[in-house]
Amino acid sequence: MSKEPMSKIKKIIILLSSLFLISIAALYYLNKKHIVNLNNIISYWHANKTDNTNEQANAEQNDNKDEAKEPEKKVKSLEEKQATMAADAATIKSLGLNFDYVNMTLPEVVQAYLKANGIKNSQVAFSYKNLNTGELIEMNETQPMTAGSTYKLPLNMIIVDDFDKYNLSMTERYDITKTEYEYIGEHDAYVRAFNGAMTIPEMQQYSLVYSENTPAYALGDRLGGMSEVYKMYNRYGESKGELKTFSTDNKTTTNYYIQVLQHLWDGKEKYKDLRRYIGESFPGEYYKRYLPNLQIEQKPGYVNDALNVDAIVYEKTPYIIALYTAGLGGTTPATQEINLVGLNQIGQLSYVINEWHRVNMNM
Repeated sequence: MSKEPMSKIKKIIILLSSLFLISIAALYYLNKKHIVNLNNIISYWHANKTDNTNEQANAEQNDNKDEAKEPEKKVKSLEEKQATMAADAATIKSLGLNFDYVNMTLPEVVQAYLKANGIKNSQVAFSYKNLNTGELIEMNETQPMTAGSTYKLPLNMIIVDDFDKYNLSMTERYDITKTEYEYIGEHDAYVRAFNGAMTIPEMQQYSLVYSENTPAYALGDRLGGMSEVYKMYNRYGESKGELKTFSTDNKTTTNYYIQVLQHLWDGKEKYKDLRRYIGESFPGEYYKRYLPNLQIEQKPGYVNDALNVDAIVYEKTPYIIALYTAGLGGTTPATQEINLVGLNQIGQLSYVINEWHRVNMNM
């Protein structure tokens, strides 16, 4: 047998062996690589799963935050405003108070009324606040205006607030014979009618329902006298103007008084007796004159040429209003009797303000 064929066979065997070993090495290498890649894929999947879970949790948390946010303030559409005016058209026409409530701002519609009645803008100041949205609209709000009897409401609120501090009693009859007074005739009439003494509930009722001075001064005496009371009025806020609360010559601003009304509203339960009294006061007059079907709690104030009213108005969307005037009906600081033209005009102004609110704010 020749050597050459044997050599070729050996070479073939060696070649096959080599290929076999290379194949095994390749398979080992590929298998190792796949295991590594698989481990990498598993690690990558776990990492991304965690990240995605965190992102989802954050997204849900943000969604919850969005849900916790206050809802956007709803604004009435033009069609809704026009529909309200159409529903009120007959009353508006009968009162001769047809103004562009839909397109005018509240100060503009008030000024339109004043212009139509020959009243200067400086004769009227007001502060209006929507109790649902907190929107505050004002005109001449820091201009000092004669307060009249409107001081009696925060005076009564202080009595409620400091009842325990001054060791007051709801049943004790307090002497009123030596109280301060504005009109001696009124003072003496109260002394006679109540045998020289009144309880605090009687003082509250007669100072708020009937707006009498003697019971108001008697309440002031419980707090150390009216001179001390003037120092206490700022507990309910201060005007942004120069005159912060009430001056001792009976001036105030609507910017201050709207804060008194807000405090009264916030303490509805605490001041429920006071709110009941002012709800009974002056039926058919002031803010109630042309709004007979509305629940209104009001504290009017009249003296000389000043005709004022501060009120909580229970429209569908409730609001508070401080409305102060001077010289309506041609009155002057020397005027001694209430002017019926002026009384009608403040009633009309009240209607105009309420109608603007109905058209633009009632939801």
